Amino acid sequence: MSTFASAREAARAAAWLETYGSPLYVYDLGEVELRARELLAVLPAGSRLLFSLKANPLPAIAARLCQLGCDAEVSSPGELAVALSVGFPAERVLYTGPGKSAEEVHRALGAGVTGFSAESWLDLERIDRAARAARVRARVLLRVNPNAPPVARLAMSGVSSQFGFDETELVEGRARLASLDGVELMGLHIYQGTQLADAQALLAAVQQALEVGEALCGALEMPFQVVDVGGGFPWPFATPGVGLEAAALQGPLALLAARRQRTASSALWFESGRWLCASSGALWTTVVDVKRSKGKQYVVLDSGIHHLGGMSGLGRVPLVGMGVARAGAETEPGALEEVNVVGPLCTPLDCFARNLKLPSLRPGDHVFIPNVGAYGLTASLTGFLSRPPPVEVAHRDGVVLSVSRLRWGHESYEPPATARLRSKQEAR
Repeated sequence: MSTFASAREAARAAAWLETYGSPLYVYDLGEVELRARELLAVLPAGSRLLFSLKANPLPAIAARLCQLGCDAEVSSPGELAVALSVGFPAERVLYTGPGKSAEEVHRALGAGVTGFSAESWLDLERIDRAARAARVRARVLLRVNPNAPPVARLAMSGVSSQFGFDETELVEGRARLASLDGVELMGLHIYQGTQLADAQALLAAVQQALEVGEALCGALEMPFQVVDVGGGFPWPFATPGVGLEAAALQGPLALLAARRQRTASSALWFESGRWLCASSGALWTTVVDVKRSKGKQYVVLDSGIHHLGGMSGLGRVPLVGMGVARAGAETEPGALEEVNVVGPLCTPLDCFARNLKLPSLRPGDHVFIPNVGAYGLTASLTGFLSRPPPVEVAHRDGVVLSVSRLRWGHESYEPPATARLRSKQEAR
């Protein structure tokens, strides 16, 4: 599937490619604002919306979502550092994910973050010990893996999973919860998965999460302050298109929220990364070669799976659609030709699209891949073949607001214990 840039888009991108180099990620913060306001407007009254930084930890995007009233969901020290650096108050950060180390938890607590999602008994007890050692009280959501089957394409619950307590395990072990002195059990965290197919699937996931909340509130005999129902708001990835009509969710979500009984007073939390920033991003790249081999036409770009969808070699990311812009020429094509679009890496896995119909391209032409503001660069194999990451530009109405690039390459490393010993020796 292909599309074509407007003359204005083509000229703007050509100027930025000339200034910052190719390939180039371009993020429109106006799109981020639009998506955030759409989603905030349809959530039930009193709900909180958490931005999942895993989708795109670019500081400029995170900062704008913080200003718009979102909270932050993080699952690594790097994401936490970004969230705090752009202004998210520590009390508006939820630290999630399986396998949180004791050091991670200690650092988060030391930074003032007390909100955690616990994935297992060991994870919960580790948070409890760290909180007692820090003489603070951690506010914890119990992540639940429901008994009901999943409704998501990429399921994170309802199946055997590393995520969360099995629902029955939590009920059977409820006595263990009373022995925890360092944590305050705030409620539940139920995340079905990403890219729910449509509005019907999304509403079914929310309904299932709320039903689990109702059941566990009774079984655990525990009032919940919070029920985090996750996200899964869908948006196309690396192909032209738009997500579902957000306004259609408002009435059904309000009705589901109003039907609650045991958890009627619990605050509802929703999470989103993909919906909030996917539409903002495009990867602009330049044609470096056009060749023919055994009857097939190949277009070779200066960007590949190390910059977008590095998991495609594992069959986890679909082939992309792309747009075309030729500087100084009409954007609408004449005849289309069938081509394979590939990158510069020394592997046959480095393929963006096969048998894609595009106008005739030549070296120096610019093409772009839309809808990659989420899980684009951040989900790619940036270290593969030691090629530098692309520059990332964030703008609003064409005014560039930030220009950055991920660090890459090797640097010397000194273990913390060695550094402490060296510091002591130097102090003598």
